[in-house]
Amino acid sequence: TASQGGEPEVNDHIFERIVTYSKTIAVPARRRLNDPEILRGKALFHRVGCAACHTPSYVTGSSDIEALSDQLIWPYTDLLLHDMGPALADENAGPAEINREWRTAPLWGLGLTKEVSGFNAFLHDGRARSLEEAILWHGGEANRARVAFESLHAAERAALLAFVEDL
Repeated sequence: TASQGGEPEVNDHIFERIVTYSKTIAVPARRRLNDPEILRGKALFHRVGCAACHTPSYVTGSSDIEALSDQLIWPYTDLLLHDMGPALADENAGPAEINREWRTAPLWGLGLTKEVSGFNAFLHDGRARSLEEAILWHGGEANRARVAFESLHAAERAALLAFVEDL
């Protein structure tokens, strides 16, 4: 009824199918997994400290969908909140002690952002127009990794970015 928010737009059967689809949709496949540049970028990703928050892998728990149980996944996130420094603070997000905290974004599929959405926009608010710009916005707890990234030679930066784009 109108007083209770109206009628659902989908019936229960369709809703359950959408939930199952959302649970089981696959992450895009890596495209250059064994490419030497990608492997060099992977080593640099770890060396500069990106993996401290963008944790590479986890094993899933049990699921009512057997194929999802106990699977090794590679999301590149710790799903935790981190102080990202004053440059990324959101003054509209509450008190100063929490407006600099952001959840570590998963990196899997990130290299297909433009193909999927038609444009490149990164970080929580889309302010970064490239992956490199997104890294350079990192501060706070990620400051050390950003500084290490900045110290890389151009070819090393390119390899690290190629690795992230391949995830």
